[in-house]
Amino acid sequence: MNLKAIPAGKPPPSVQSNLVNPPSLLGAVIASTVVIQLLTLVFMLVRFYVNYHAPKLRIEDYCSCMAWIAFIIQAALLCLNSSRGMAVHFWDASLSTLIEGRRLCNFTFIFYTISGGFAKATVFLQFQRIFTTPNIRGAVFWVIRISLWANALAYTTFLFLHIFICWPRERIANPTVPGHCMDSNRLNMALGGLNTFSDIEAFFVPAWAVWRLHLDVKRKLSVFAVFAVGALAVAIGCLGMYYRVLVSQRPDKTWLLTQTSITCMAELSIVIIVGCCPYIPRLLQKKTKHYHLSGRNMVGTIGSNGKKRTDPEMLEAEEDEPQRLGVTTTVSAV
Repeated sequence: MNLKAIPAGKPPPSVQSNLVNPPSLLGAVIASTVVIQLLTLVFMLVRFYVNYHAPKLRIEDYCSCMAWIAFIIQAALLCLNSSRGMAVHFWDASLSTLIEGRRLCNFTFIFYTISGGFAKATVFLQFQRIFTTPNIRGAVFWVIRISLWANALAYTTFLFLHIFICWPRERIANPTVPGHCMDSNRLNMALGGLNTFSDIEAFFVPAWAVWRLHLDVKRKLSVFAVFAVGALAVAIGCLGMYYRVLVSQRPDKTWLLTQTSITCMAELSIVIIVGCCPYIPRLLQKKTKHYHLSGRNMVGTIGSNGKKRTDPEMLEAEEDEPQRLGVTTTVSAV
């Protein structure tokens, strides 16, 4: 039996299957991947630049890097799967394409979950460092800490669910293999719900923490503006949930799943960017300090022996994360 000549599903009335040259979302997948990856790269380069000049790296820096690497792999798998025929209408895909596409789709979700888990860990670890102090464990500290561990537990659980969605795993591509599989639609919906909820949480937690700071309203708004891009993640996450509902209810699963994957990639990109946003003020501070020192002929940075001197206060500022947002003296109030 030639599986390449058999459509994966029955077409709607008055529509015929096209296994030769069907309409495809491959162009949209490639274009959106290039734009989203380049945009994310810009913010990651800002983070890398600031980290290069920092005295030491922190755990959230490693988490951000892991999220970005998994994000790139997830996007590459999406493009590969789309190029092999999974970006067409369900009735225009062959059974052969569907069998191989199911395996790649599973790997795509695995790396998507890994990236999302590390990205959310990055965001909440930075919230903890920016809005709390080590010796004071108030309401803000515990909300952020509980959110951090809850997200870590949830994403780890979903990672294992995606890895063992079928047992044996050969059943993912070949349903005739004896074994058991979970409902992929329900798992996809649950993961989308987790992403949307954590996006909302990552948007409102800093808003609440900033509001508790002893600052005037204008200053509070300027601090919160650093995290305001998270509102885009909430909006895109809701759009992703809409597409997930369509995937579970309509027969054209390959086409809708491709649209869902593009949306999920955009949402994940925004989360990674949110984790990089606190580094933008710090980069601007570095540039401003550089121009200021250049205008004064580097006064105070050159010792009497003619060698470049390291200012201990500058190093302390580098290590103090709240310095990036200018909230060094008010975090203790929360």
